[in-house]
Amino acid sequence: MKKKSLILPAIAIMLIIGACKKESDTRGIVLNLSYKPEQATDFLFMDVNYDFEITESFSSLPPDYNLFVHFWRIKNKQMLLQDDHEPEKTISSWQKGDSFSYSRRIFIPQFMNEFDIDFKGYEDIQFTVGLYRPGMPGDTKIILERRKIRFEPASFVAPEMIYDQGWYDLEIDPASLDPFRNSWRWTSRQASCFMENTRQESLLIIEGAVNKNIYDDQKVILKINDHVFDEFIPKQAFFKNEYTLNPEMMGENDEFYLTIETDKTFIPSSVDPASVDNRELGMQIFFLYFRVIEK
Repeated sequence: MKKKSLILPAIAIMLIIGACKKESDTRGIVLNLSYKPEQATDFLFMDVNYDFEITESFSSLPPDYNLFVHFWRIKNKQMLLQDDHEPEKTISSWQKGDSFSYSRRIFIPQFMNEFDIDFKGYEDIQFTVGLYRPGMPGDTKIILERRKIRFEPASFVAPEMIYDQGWYDLEIDPASLDPFRNSWRWTSRQASCFMENTRQESLLIIEGAVNKNIYDDQKVILKINDHVFDEFIPKQAFFKNEYTLNPEMMGENDEFYLTIETDKTFIPSSVDPASVDNRELGMQIFFLYFRVIEK
């Protein structure tokens, strides 16, 4: 009897080769990634969870390896953002059988133009995570995860937020590389925003600055409608505060008012003879963010 030769279909061969290659490429490191919210948009804080498993095929890596986290715009091959970092368990201490996880919060900037004639209502972003050696050739990289994430404009799902009374016009510093401090609005003594009531727990982030050169004890007062929910004197000029707003705080109406107040204001031309700015200024607000917290 003739022995039957084992002939595998081409697709099976490709799957086997792919599986072997993946095991070889990842050097015994398995990374399971997840993120919230799952409905990705621009102008969004995204919590990325890294769940590592170090298998028996792992061999130690040089101590200068770090984790790279890249978001690439596919259509124009432009990096949207990166969050390269050292894992919470240092790579030089990884051993076979280890497992650990941690989360990092990253900010997705506003990058889509809904008014572009070629805009399709979404954009696919290449999300790539791996290990690299700073200053070494690209072929030393170890790719652990590569996937496409579909992003939609924040306006599709984000609560409406409208600047109302007490705000001056937007100012921009084109030389600043910090996305959180390259533009701002000055407030007067009191400035308010018209906010959509989400009726769900929501995250409010306020990043601003007071002028410590003029007042060392300038107070910031935050209100929802007429209720004060925080007041503080910033220890430094710049401040960043995060709050979880619950439905009771926002009330029963379809909208509520967020008011940012200060107990002291100044007029630039009164404190600086070279200035011709006669506005009554309270504080700078660089970043104001409001979104539902996904469970």
